[in-house]
Amino acid sequence: MTSQFSQLIGSMLRVGTIGFGGGSALIPVIEKEIVHRRGLLDDPTFTAHTVIANITPGALPVKLGALAGSVTSGARASVAAAFAVALPGSAATVGLLASFAAIGAGAIRYVEFAAVGITAFILVLLAHYIGKVVRHATHRRIAWGVLLASFLATGANKAIAVVSHLLGVHIEWRLPSISALTLIVTAIAAIGLSTLIWPRSGERAPAVSATPGRGTKRAAAWFAAVTLAGIGTGWLLGGAAGLRFLGLIAGSAITSFGGGEAYVGVADGFFVRSGLVPSAEFYGQLVPVANALPGPILVKVASGLGFAFGSAQGGALAGIGLAIAAFAAATASCSAVCLVVLSAYDRFAQSLFMQRLGAFILPVICGLLVTTSCAMVVANAEIAERAHIAPTPVAWGSILGAAALWWLHRRFGLHDLALLAIGGGVSLAGLLLAS
Repeated sequence: MTSQFSQLIGSMLRVGTIGFGGGSALIPVIEKEIVHRRGLLDDPTFTAHTVIANITPGALPVKLGALAGSVTSGARASVAAAFAVALPGSAATVGLLASFAAIGAGAIRYVEFAAVGITAFILVLLAHYIGKVVRHATHRRIAWGVLLASFLATGANKAIAVVSHLLGVHIEWRLPSISALTLIVTAIAAIGLSTLIWPRSGERAPAVSATPGRGTKRAAAWFAAVTLAGIGTGWLLGGAAGLRFLGLIAGSAITSFGGGEAYVGVADGFFVRSGLVPSAEFYGQLVPVANALPGPILVKVASGLGFAFGSAQGGALAGIGLAIAAFAAATASCSAVCLVVLSAYDRFAQSLFMQRLGAFILPVICGLLVTTSCAMVVANAEIAERAHIAPTPVAWGSILGAAALWWLHRRFGLHDLALLAIGGGVSLAGLLLAS
């Protein structure tokens, strides 16, 4: 019988391979894999992990892997799971960047064309997860209201952009919006205030599986050690400049809230504006590659930054070495932070505040997932525009493609990999013909 450790690592590698969209888009992918398919975690525990991952900085899928590992098999599994979910996309990012010299930067177009159809599959998963959360909410009307408010606060402009692409017209309306971090902090504050104002007695706290504090602390210590080792590798490969660069990688990871999209802005300030990485290389190659490949965007960008900086300093081998060090430092640093928060969460898991947090934070996150869905449709339309293809059919194709994949799954029970292959293959062929 396969051990929990092996099942978890296999699941995380699978998520890292098929998980397009990054960040919050991977929540339902991970849930389907380790809760429903493998049964490694129960729903309340995964809910607690989702809360922790959303209120701490860094790459969300990496943190979910680290948290799941610490609960199922201890420190060793925590480290292995965090790295497993980030490995496929990061390796592909560095590999593609390294190959541009031989095959040309235009190769990214093929990846982007396939990603359009794969996005349609991710939209199906997001819709399924949102529907499940609302169906199981204790107060369904309140859940819908919170979801809608969360979406309007963060994604109204994305929705306008989707409508603009669908109608083929330019809409200049712009509405006020807030960041994902601001939304989550506000929601947590409101839940805390409600606990003080309406401290109802007799409410049963959810059964949350607590991780032994000793194991959690050990895993956090291991991640801290890996972070320091990654930074130290910068000195071995690039001297003082390499040490400073890897220190900035770790620092940028633990100060980045709001997912991969937010990290692009953080990385711009840390590495592009400071002159460490050329703007043309960052926005012309690295960001498009990271967005088109699966896995957590933050770690893909960090790994790509390591390759770009190292290649400029000492050639391709130095680039690969610093890419590996950046991968380790970014993954480990944000994992260490979330495990420290997990220790505190466990001590208060049975409190009324944690009960209400678990009940009402998920609709907030679902609102963010609607925003993510809109952003993915917009990104597909922008891929078409860069290839000089009309964006309107691509926007419609993203939505109708998601509906078609949902029907195929319901009608024939097709496996996820088959749906991914169909979506990616159809969009690649169609966009190549259109271009």
